[in-house]
Amino acid sequence: MKTLHKPLQITVYQDVLCAWCYLADQRLEVLRQEFGDAVRWSVRPYPLRLHDVLPTEREVRGLVEEVKRAQRETDPTASLLSTDLWLGGDPPRSSVPALAALEAARLQGPQARAFLARSMQRAALEQGVNVSRSDVVFELASRVGLSMNQFSAAFRSEETRRLIYDEHRLAGSRGVRGVPTLVIGGRWMLCGLRELSEYREHILACLGKVVAPRSGSSERLVH
Repeated sequence: MKTLHKPLQITVYQDVLCAWCYLADQRLEVLRQEFGDAVRWSVRPYPLRLHDVLPTEREVRGLVEEVKRAQRETDPTASLLSTDLWLGGDPPRSSVPALAALEAARLQGPQARAFLARSMQRAALEQGVNVSRSDVVFELASRVGLSMNQFSAAFRSEETRRLIYDEHRLAGSRGVRGVPTLVIGGRWMLCGLRELSEYREHILACLGKVVAPRSGSSERLVH
């Protein structure tokens, strides 16, 4: 889809350790191709595990159940999801290091960030690898061809960690409470995984192509 107008801004809040974000990414990629230059996408970090502490047994049970629910989605990639990340004996303590790696990769361009994000998602959510560990982060960054000196400096920087915490606070002040969350054109907030058709309908509505959806499952932004 081509446009001569200012692109529609869509902000996607996500956590690389989240199975629902993994599935949302697959659906949104279809729309990235479909809408082309009519939409400008911005992916922002929102850590579900903000603090550096091992998950409790109760938390692990909840996280495993979330993955099992995601596995029941009809997406072709849903069957690739694994609970091993949380049951494999080395669960992530925090999402912050993994998200900091993606912010460090972003400095080398949006495609560099996208390549690393996909690699981290597959390692964590399909293979059960703890991608919050520094050795894993550097291995994956090297595999996707990042400039490692530049990446290492940004990843180790306290400023990068502060950015993650600041983004979390800012998103919370705007009503974000979980991921995946889409903010479309400053008008609509879609929380949780949605069907491809629902994402498309809201985008078209904000582009003025269709009447705004009346579904009660979306939230009108007030901030």
